[in-house]
Amino acid sequence: MRKKIKILKKPIYLFIITITLLYPLISITSENDFESLDPKSFFKTDKEYLDFIQNKIDIPDVNFSIHKITMGDNYWKIAKKNNININSLIGTNPFLEDLLARISKSIVIPSQKGVLHFIKDPDNLEKLKSLYNCSDEELKTQKLPLFYKYYYKFLSKKKPIAVFIKNKKPSTIMMTKKLADQFETREMFRSPLGGRLSSFFGTRIHPIYKKRKMHNGIDIAAPRGRLIGASRGGTVISTGWMGGYGKAVIVKHDNGFKTLYGHMSKILTKKGRKIKAGSVIGRVGSTGVSTGPHLHFTMWKDGKLINPLKYLW
Repeated sequence: MRKKIKILKKPIYLFIITITLLYPLISITSENDFESLDPKSFFKTDKEYLDFIQNKIDIPDVNFSIHKITMGDNYWKIAKKNNININSLIGTNPFLEDLLARISKSIVIPSQKGVLHFIKDPDNLEKLKSLYNCSDEELKTQKLPLFYKYYYKFLSKKKPIAVFIKNKKPSTIMMTKKLADQFETREMFRSPLGGRLSSFFGTRIHPIYKKRKMHNGIDIAAPRGRLIGASRGGTVISTGWMGGYGKAVIVKHDNGFKTLYGHMSKILTKKGRKIKAGSVIGRVGSTGVSTGPHLHFTMWKDGKLINPLKYLW
């Protein structure tokens, strides 16, 4: 007696079997260009990008909110308020031209630190892992339809697949050229202190004199006694009491740069000493003209004052 061969009549089963067999062959011909990792290759405008974030992304354990900038906002305050860092804001806003917070501009805020990328197909996950030197656990991919990885290659128009890379700094390939140049420049220096930016470079109403005056650096508020590190390697050229700066240190760096660290409670270095980036040079205090414990940080390039936030954030 002959056995009857059971034939799968439902087309979906035949389709799944067919593409499963063909998948290895199709994968060989997949694209291999890093341009596919640039979010700007998927979205023509910032508005189109924001709309997609609001309506099309669902990544497990990661949420995204849209914040409209108001008077008094800056990116550092926004990052601190949301328990992330400036790298994460850059890493989720690929259309930023600079870090000047303009009123009414909308930006994406991730619920945790990391970078948001988009890929054309799941094969590009390996490219992301290579680019960011990360593990599978650090990659969070948006939810996809069942069997998507098998049939997406047959789609004439593929939708972007969102991937969040946890705790990584953004690559310059995802930035506008202007911001990428600034980001690379920023790598020359490091923040001398972890803390809250309490005052910025430029004219302001002086907190003690109550008059509009030029503030020639940035202020970083931090607890009294916290260690201060050199922003870059160089030579200590001056230490001691420096008028309104109180106890202060000046370091000369290469390429015409010079930095000042003011209002220290204690100086922990000496004039003439060669130091490296991060070398401890003092402790936070409130000496000189000051309203509370913080570090005043000033930068010069070829003898001219420059905004420190062009070089670090």
